[in-house]
This record gives sequence, structure tokens and C-alpha cells, in this order.
Amino acid sequence: MRAQSQLAYILHKRPFRDTSQILELFTRDHGRLAVLSRGSRSPKSRVNGLLQLYRPLLVSWRGRGELPVLGAVDAAEIHPPRLFGRALMSAMYVNELLMHLLHRHDVNQQVFQLYHDCLYQLQSGEIEPVLRLFEKDLLAELGFALNLTHDADSGEALAPDQHYAFFVEHGPVRTSRAQGSASQPVLTGGSLLAYAANDLRSAENLRQIKRLSRYVLNHHLGNRKLRSRELFRRPLVK
Repeated sequence: MRAQSQLAYILHKRPFRDTSQILELFTRDHGRLAVLSRGSRSPKSRVNGLLQLYRPLLVSWRGRGELPVLGAVDAAEIHPPRLFGRALMSAMYVNELLMHLLHRHDVNQQVFQLYHDCLYQLQSGEIEPVLRLFEKDLLAELGFALNLTHDADSGEALAPDQHYAFFVEHGPVRTSRAQGSASQPVLTGGSLLAYAANDLRSAENLRQIKRLSRYVLNHHLGNRKLRSRELFRRPLVK
């Protein structure tokens, strides 16, 4: 197999032998795949400076099997996203999500565009809204769209002032409880409707939606712990 000048991002990389490395690529036209980058960790390598996470690239590869060999590498855009501090940690989190949720070789150009847009949106400093909307759209593209507008039992439209317990793969169900837990979030209808409308200006809505998003993603991740989440618990070094 040979691919030429494919638009791609590096999701993860790890050393291989003395001077090589294995790159986990996310490409627009071939999905997620691993490639062997021979000699790119050598001080004399011409491409090691280009092989950075969160940088849009044009890459080529050749070979059969599960580990083709990386060929030519070029920068795809003059200005890659500028990510620092919490924006950079958020990009790490997004990469880790994709590593766990995307199957190799499954092509999804919509998810690729979501990822591309998310990296650039993180530059705005509006970290939480950007992440929550990315998570919602990612789940929808992977076939796990959230019901955010109707009671899953009665079929009635959500009432903004009522509380709803949210069940994965089912949706919100009206409840008399005003408090939930990590294993069973309870949200107001207003927060769910705001999420459906991509309106996360309210701090309280955003707090509730973050709890919902983590609950749903933990389910699809098999309760696998994400290393990037630990970074958010540490104070930033100034």
C-alpha cells in the first residue's frame, strides 16, 4: 500500500529501537493508523522537528501490514494552533480520547474535521465549552448521540425547571431527586436543552454538563482512566 500527501495529525508517538519511532496518525482519508518512522529520532533527522503533536501535516507512507513505513513529511499549514497551559493539556485529553475511541482504519472525515476545529478553538481560552461541544459531537459521529431534548420514558419534551436522571444509551428520565452522583448524574431540563442548543454560557449549566459528559464517556471508555485528566488536577507551574 502506498499513500501520498495525506492530511494528518500525530495523536501519539513512542520510541522504537535506537533512532526510530512509531507514530499513531489520524488522517482525513485513511482514519487512524500506526506508521514506522525510521531514523526520525536521530540528531541528523530532517523531519523530527516536523513530527510534533497538534501540527497539521502532509504525510506519505508505503508498505503492507499493520506498520507501514513513513515517507515524505511536510507542514500542511503555515500556522499550527498555538497551545499552552490548559489549552495544551486539553489537546492532550482530546488526543487520548481519540486513541481509545477510534478504531484503526475506520475513515470518518467528520471526526477529523471536528478534531482539527477543536485544536484551533482551544486557542480562544474558552476551554470548557470547547471540550464539551467536541465531546457531544464526537459521540454523535461515533453513533452514540445523546438524547438531550425528550424524556426517554414518556417521550415528552424536557421541562427546563424539572430534574432528570440520565441513563447511558437511554437518556434523561424525570426524577424528584435534585442531586445525582458520579454513577448517576441528575441535571435540570434547562441544562440539557442548553447543551442541545450548544449554549454553554451559564456556569451552572456547564458544571452539570461536564458531569454528564464524564459519566457518558466513562461508559464508552470502559471506565479506563485517562492520564490527561490527572494533569488538570495539578496546579499549573508559572
